[in-house]
Amino acid sequence: MKNDRKKPNTDRRANRTILGRSLFLMVLCGVVAFVPLVAKLYQLQIVQHEELEAKALDQQTWDQAVTANRGTIYDSKGSPLAMSAEAYYIQLSPREIIQCQKKYAEKVEKALAETDPEKREKLMPGYDEPTNESIARNLNAILGVEEEEILKRLAKTNSMSEVIKTEVESEEADKVREYVSKNGLSSGIYIMPSAKRYYPYNSLASQVIGWVNTNDGNHGAYGMEAIYDEELGGQVGRIVTAKNGRGTQMLYRYEDYEDAVDGNDLHLTIDATIQYYCERILAEGVEKFEAQNGGFVIAMNPKTGAILAWANSPTYDLNNPRTITDPNLLAKLQAVANDAALTDEEKNTRSLDILYEQWNNKAITDTYEPGSTFKSMVLAAALEEGVVNENSSFSCSGQVTVKGYSSPIRCSKRTGHGTQTLAQAVANSCNPAFISIGQKLGTEKFYDYLEAFGFKEKTGIDMLGERAPTDFSIWPRDKFTSVDLAVASFGQRFEVTPIQLITAASAVINGGHLMKPYVVESITDANGSVLSHTQPTEVRQVISEQTSERCRTILEGVVKPPGTGKQAYVAGYRIGGKTGSSQTTEKDHTIVSFLGFAPADDPQVVVLIAYDNPKPTGPNSNFTAGGYYISGGNMAALQAGKLLPDILDYLGVAKQYTDEEKAAMDMPVPGVTGMTLADATAKLKESGLDVRTVGDGETVTAQIPAQGVAIPGGSKVILYMGADKPTDKVTVPNVTGKTREQAQQAMADAGLYLKSTGLTVGDDVKAESQAIAGGTEVERGTVVEVHFIQSTASGGAGTGL
Repeated sequence: MKNDRKKPNTDRRANRTILGRSLFLMVLCGVVAFVPLVAKLYQLQIVQHEELEAKALDQQTWDQAVTANRGTIYDSKGSPLAMSAEAYYIQLSPREIIQCQKKYAEKVEKALAETDPEKREKLMPGYDEPTNESIARNLNAILGVEEEEILKRLAKTNSMSEVIKTEVESEEADKVREYVSKNGLSSGIYIMPSAKRYYPYNSLASQVIGWVNTNDGNHGAYGMEAIYDEELGGQVGRIVTAKNGRGTQMLYRYEDYEDAVDGNDLHLTIDATIQYYCERILAEGVEKFEAQNGGFVIAMNPKTGAILAWANSPTYDLNNPRTITDPNLLAKLQAVANDAALTDEEKNTRSLDILYEQWNNKAITDTYEPGSTFKSMVLAAALEEGVVNENSSFSCSGQVTVKGYSSPIRCSKRTGHGTQTLAQAVANSCNPAFISIGQKLGTEKFYDYLEAFGFKEKTGIDMLGERAPTDFSIWPRDKFTSVDLAVASFGQRFEVTPIQLITAASAVINGGHLMKPYVVESITDANGSVLSHTQPTEVRQVISEQTSERCRTILEGVVKPPGTGKQAYVAGYRIGGKTGSSQTTEKDHTIVSFLGFAPADDPQVVVLIAYDNPKPTGPNSNFTAGGYYISGGNMAALQAGKLLPDILDYLGVAKQYTDEEKAAMDMPVPGVTGMTLADATAKLKESGLDVRTVGDGETVTAQIPAQGVAIPGGSKVILYMGADKPTDKVTVPNVTGKTREQAQQAMADAGLYLKSTGLTVGDDVKAESQAIAGGTEVERGTVVEVHFIQSTASGGAGTGL
């Protein structure tokens, strides 16, 4: 009985053990079974969450960017310099193209299953099979994109968006649209609205404006386009709609629109007209003087620091920035291409360097020795400190010895200038005189003015790439010796940027105020509201108003004959300036320049013109093949004499003639037709003109030249007294190289009249060029404009620096 009582308990324990083991095994198996599931869920929900969410959104929604219109860049008068025009970009959807190809195959299969020939023909697609190869071939024919590139994009079968070409014109877009609609590809190839950056003036102010890189999301690559890329670019908008499982848009099921915000507009201080004048005069001089490294011209408002124009050579077409057109750069490019010693990679690198040289704004990134143009600042410092005045005198024997320097320092005039006043020393650009002036200032005061005029710091202009001064470009104060002082006094052995130099020169003539130069006048939004406006900023006052006025008077004397800047003289305008001829470390490499301003009593504009490396006829030669003496006075000043009148006329600055200029100026011919000979003669005499008659009638029936035509005083007006006025044409003589009197006589002998420009006062002048080429047939009585220069500027021993 006792054993029977134990048996139930034993069975219960056994059952519990079995149950426990079963539960354990169930839990164990459950855990083992669910661990991979949990791990997979973790992978999907946590690790791949963003990736899978993006795929889901891509499958369920159609998301398209809406391009914002890039802001316009205007000149100071509101003329657009850079603008966005309507254009398109072509976008492929490889994944959707596969569906188009499947639909084509399904249609063909269904048609082939039809036994009735007529029904089969109707069911067959009305276009060829849209294979990848045929798509690539057709788009290549329309867009010019390489077939291999299109096939590469089509191979990305999971992609919904592959842009194959941007900035597509309307004509091309229409052809793509027609191809797409006729070949069943409307849901695989998209013609999307966009905008193309367009530069209406092509190369005008190219280094200032810069360009947009379409290969980098239409972001600015250089110039203002790059500096103000965020302002100009605006904000891209979006259109998001729902799609079904087949990828078709489900309109009105879910839609979200985010409007694009157009970019803001830039208004520059650059004046397109003045910019054109500067680029024209720069290109003319580069060709005439064979300037191997181009040059630059900057025009500035000296009172505010606003840049009116900024021209560089070489230049380029903003609409085709990767195309090289400059002859010198093309020669370099050809030399690289023909150099068998270079690898393909080295050729590509050097070719790219030539492109960068084309895009480079050398007047802000490059430095050079300013030469005698720097004497303007030395003059101002010396007058301000009172170490010299208008009564100071200087003796020049042609050279001077400086303690600590082994060789004598020579003057441009080897025989010397003798005894000179301060004004004469400046007009003669006498190096010994300026060494003396520098020594009177002393190293400490001289260096103080180097800093005060801004040569030890950036100007801070709102442009990319301004080079900062270094100890290699200009001496540190603690290493500035008396020998350095001597050479620095006439602008040698240190380097500045052109923008530093013209900014400092403005302080000399504008009342002594060092102004911060700037190019952006204002920024406005699409509605025209002003978001920001640049106010002229004075950095510091360097010299007094009185000193500045004295400098203007003395520098005006540089442009009056016989000063070194006399080639910049223009009758009726008071022009001041300083010439410069900067030697470089390269043999026979000179940078010729001229700093000019006008009107001298109240400057409205200051210009800096430079030509880099005019080509001499041979080693140690001072002349070009065209016979021009290589110097700032005979080259850069000559071009300034053509540029400044155009700018001043455009600015509305009235001419004021001296008595001497009035005697030499051209006179408008009064109308005397219908008058008696006595009355006509009296009226012409009042205008300073002489008379020659043809015929013996009682009244004047015709005259040459016609009323209002300006001809030189003393010229003869032909009066026809009843006789017929001749209608035959005459041949223009070539007067290049002749004196003013010889040229006038040659024109008169041909029945023509001469209009003089350039250096019209003085005996030492000759014709440099004429507006109508010799040998041209023109109407009798035509006025031919002839430009005169100092005779030593071409074909003689020049002394101008």
